[in-house]
Amino acid sequence: ALTEAAKTLGLGLAEGVTSAEGGYELLNKVYGRSQNPYMEVLFNAPELRSFSYSFTFAPRNKEETADVQNIIKLFRFHMSPELRNDHNMFLTLPSEFDIYYMYIGSDGTVKENPYVNKISTCVLESCAVDYTPNGVKAHPDGSPVIIKMTLGFKEMDMITKDSVVDGY
Repeated sequence: ALTEAAKTLGLGLAEGVTSAEGGYELLNKVYGRSQNPYMEVLFNAPELRSFSYSFTFAPRNKEETADVQNIIKLFRFHMSPELRNDHNMFLTLPSEFDIYYMYIGSDGTVKENPYVNKISTCVLESCAVDYTPNGVKAHPDGSPVIIKMTLGFKEMDMITKDSVVDGY
């Protein structure tokens, strides 16, 4: 490496002094070499896949508002760990989620969609709730007119070539 650096430096100086170009290329031709134009990339580890889903709720009455609040609370509950009863120093793991893309077939039966990649078991990493996506607007009782919830899931399993063959 030092020899190559010295050659490059020497040729660079010679080219600068003589205002001639191509000294390095000429040296490579003389020795039958060429510079590798390809960049090398070191593979560290594959990343776990992440999935994000956004939902917009527009509750029209108190019952629908209560349903939306329960849905939000349910996701926030299941993304959080809890303190173990026997030791307050340890936390239990958050809930795991299995997500499937489904459709209703022409015969009326519900089926898993074979055209969308499968998702392995996930954990819910984030649950962002925006109660004012279109500005501050509320019903007469103070409940928001529109609520936007974005869920961020991350798979727990590494996807390998075998997983891709299996549809993941």
